[in-house]
Amino acid sequence: MFFIFIVFFVFISCSTEKGGEGEVFARVGEKTLTKNDISEMKKRGLISEGSISNIVNSWVEKTLLYNAAINTSLDKDIALVKKRDLFYKNLLISSFLDIKAKKEISVSKKEISNYYKKNKNSFIRNNNEIRLKHFVLPTNKEAKKVKRLLKSNKKGKEFEALVKKYKPETKTVKEGLIGDNLIGFVFKHSVGDVVGPRLINKSYHVFDILKKHNKKSVKGLEIVYDEIHQRIFKKKEIQFLDSVLDSLFLNNDIYISPEVNR
Repeated sequence: MFFIFIVFFVFISCSTEKGGEGEVFARVGEKTLTKNDISEMKKRGLISEGSISNIVNSWVEKTLLYNAAINTSLDKDIALVKKRDLFYKNLLISSFLDIKAKKEISVSKKEISNYYKKNKNSFIRNNNEIRLKHFVLPTNKEAKKVKRLLKSNKKGKEFEALVKKYKPETKTVKEGLIGDNLIGFVFKHSVGDVVGPRLINKSYHVFDILKKHNKKSVKGLEIVYDEIHQRIFKKKEIQFLDSVLDSLFLNNDIYISPEVNR
């Protein structure tokens, strides 16, 4: 909900500059949305990637609703103003801590390696797993072409063109956890097999089996590296927050009534 609020706020704030710079994509009254506005919001990660049409239509709808809310004087509602101020205060606090933590906290490769060695039991697989490359194609003819090229030792430019066109997904699937078990059949095959084409939901699917891992096997460090990094970082982040607060308490004039702890 907070993220939606940020996006909504940015849509409105960008539009208040009359005219702005760059090509105007939309206008509601005196408020405009320009090409530069959209580029800037994408750079900052404030809107997700999507078609220009969807982004512009969303901006127009939100601007209309925002104007309607202003016309009913909701911007002067005391309860809403307090909620807005509290949200902004919390946003500043979290941003401050996030920036300082990323600047001050580091996690070394050695720390990650040592953590992995001490906690291997927490990285045991609960299911059989397959690592595969998954192609989704519109016709059986294209699917057969992909399969032929996958099985060939010389993929070449023709295969590269198909990869660029259809953008196959390389992923890990777990046996028994696949939606409706539509592709559970891949577990019957071996590493190096090319499975398909299979007609699923009106598309043709081809699977290139890259790796197989048995249930109760231990995940390799290269697989869990980022997860371990996050675990260590979060632990250090808690300690870092304590040190920041200790420093602030020491360097500020603070009074807390004895009545509070009674």
